[in-house]
Amino acid sequence: MSKHLSTFSTTKLIVLITAVVIIYFLVTAALGGVRSYQLHQREGRLRGEVQELQARYDRLQALKDYLNSDEYVEAAAREQLGLVREGETGFVAISSQPAPTPPPDDPHPELWWDILIR
Repeated sequence: MSKHLSTFSTTKLIVLITAVVIIYFLVTAALGGVRSYQLHQREGRLRGEVQELQARYDRLQALKDYLNSDEYVEAAAREQLGLVREGETGFVAISSQPAPTPPPDDPHPELWWDILIR
């Protein structure tokens, strides 16, 4: 009878070890699948962020190119410095109405280039 008990115990032990190994592999595979899904989601978010940053870089590059152009330099010289070309007549228009004051709740108005690069 002890031989039958040891055979039965050995069989149970082998089945138990096999079940534990199978459960281990199933859990490992499930955790790997979850991790893969999370990484896939993160990759999608990062790709979107890279595209947004690339678009902003392109806008900044276009602004830089414009600011370095002769067209901008001439426009800035005319508007900000009041310069005119040789043979042109410059004039200053003075408004009879005062300039509007900014609202008190906006202490820092946006700069024009911030609007361009959005």
